[in-house]
Amino acid sequence: MISTAVTTVAFFVFVAIAIAFAVATVTTRRIFRSAVYLMGALTTSAAFYILLGAEFLAGVQILVYVGGIVVLLVFAVMLTSSTELLEDNPSPLRKLVGLVVASIFGTMTMFMFLLTDFRAAGDVKVKQFSDTAAIGRKLLGRGAEGYVLPFEIISLLLLCVVIGAIVIARKTRSAAR
Repeated sequence: MISTAVTTVAFFVFVAIAIAFAVATVTTRRIFRSAVYLMGALTTSAAFYILLGAEFLAGVQILVYVGGIVVLLVFAVMLTSSTELLEDNPSPLRKLVGLVVASIFGTMTMFMFLLTDFRAAGDVKVKQFSDTAAIGRKLLGRGAEGYVLPFEIISLLLLCVVIGAIVIARKTRSAAR
């Protein structure tokens, strides 16, 4: 078992890496680089799951988000090869609006963190799953403790991403033909 000090140091290292990737994701002007930085940020979030002892969730994070969504985004960028999508020079008004909205969101987030009591209730029982089969039965189970509806909603989201990537990548014919 990893000691508490090592876990704390690893947590803060991963926090710094995640913040660096997140800032790089939103500040770069190249979409492909932004997708690569997003892949790094999502992989770092999988490291947080590992620190929490949820190795299955870390694997799902890497498989679904890094392996699925980001790869589709990279394919869409590579297939379109549009110069309009590579750089965006926003006007000063757009930059100001973005700064104001980000500041309001950040202020609200910090305000909510300060007002929220994060202590767990004493009678909450955490369910432990010892094997992947039990997790699979829960994911596909119907009823009060089943997760089949969110599972299907996520599959529809992934289907929309695939259709969107196909529509973006499809070559359009010029009007002159």
